[in-house]
Amino acid sequence: MKQQRAWIHCRVLAESSRNLLNYQEEVLSNLADDNNLKIVGVTKSISSGKNFNSFDMQKLITHIKRHDIDIILVTSRKRISIYDDLYEEFEMLCKMHDVLIISLKDIEDIISNIFSNC
Repeated sequence: MKQQRAWIHCRVLAESSRNLLNYQEEVLSNLADDNNLKIVGVTKSISSGKNFNSFDMQKLITHIKRHDIDIILVTSRKRISIYDDLYEEFEMLCKMHDVLIISLKDIEDIISNIFSNC
């Protein structure tokens, strides 16, 4: 089985939070390493998350369309977009190109639910 190609996407709202970009990358890199994922790219964006006009989002979308990525790793879905409808459109684009979005927050929620049902 071929090693899955992962793209790490990090975003913060303000320049003053720039140090959180490195934190997001570190956490997601560890997740990729722990799961034998090959990191093929990283985007670190300082933007509002209100649209996909930023250079970093356009770069990510281009790699999705080129089938360069199997998985996108984010700390939260909100790192892609603050709007649910815009996130859903991005998710549809990913599904069209067989790209899975994995959110660290979703993983934490699943684990929390498992332990709360024990």
